[in-house]
Amino acid sequence: MRKWIIALCALTSFSTLLTGCASWNQDKDKAELYIRMGSSLIEEGNYPGALTALLKAKEMDPSNPLVYNELGQVYFMRERYETAEQQFRKAVSLQKEYTDARNNLARVLIEEGKYAEAEKEINTVLADLTYGSTDRAYVNLGLAKFNQKQYPQAEDAFFKVLKIKPDDCVASDYYGRSIFEQKDYGRAVEALDRAIGFCQKNLFDEPHFYSALAYYRLGDKSKSAARFSEIIKYYPEGKYREKAKGMLDLIRKGN
Repeated sequence: MRKWIIALCALTSFSTLLTGCASWNQDKDKAELYIRMGSSLIEEGNYPGALTALLKAKEMDPSNPLVYNELGQVYFMRERYETAEQQFRKAVSLQKEYTDARNNLARVLIEEGKYAEAEKEINTVLADLTYGSTDRAYVNLGLAKFNQKQYPQAEDAFFKVLKIKPDDCVASDYYGRSIFEQKDYGRAVEALDRAIGFCQKNLFDEPHFYSALAYYRLGDKSKSAARFSEIIKYYPEGKYREKAKGMLDLIRKGN
């Protein structure tokens, strides 16, 4: 692309060349600044600010695949999945070997329930031996399998993540949940209790809840009640807080 611009500039007058090419470079430099700003704002959770910055970057450098990958992440976090899919597809169309964008595309396809297509993209990602985030690809594969109720395959995928990143909260949680769904509650308890240690700092109460359920299914109502009580105590805004209260009442009534 850059060679083409240089060749085009060479056909113009010298003064036009200096003005045109300098302007093009300035736009690209400004776009990169806006991309960096957008990325930082995504990490901070400031999605409106990130979107504003990235749309400016897109204006200045509309052929930059990184812009579309970052835009896709913003739309994904705002649950605009169709728009996110369009952005990730654009990024991959501009740069076929953009493996991270392809992996992000797989993630949004999973959210849309397009599992076969998602798995196809994930297999392409895993085939790229230069890709440095295979743990993220295996998380996506695990989610695709879990959502299709293919729990042994999901367990295998999440186990591969944990071999790379033993303290990964999401993989630890879904690894335990995959075992739980296979009704192997003894192993599920062990996995979910480990996940609690990794996830509690993120105020993510799901492994706590499924650990409590696993203890309940094992007949250890004392340990189950303790876990449900911890959810109420440690996660005041937790997703499973009300369910934990309901289960705790059930246990106290002797059920």
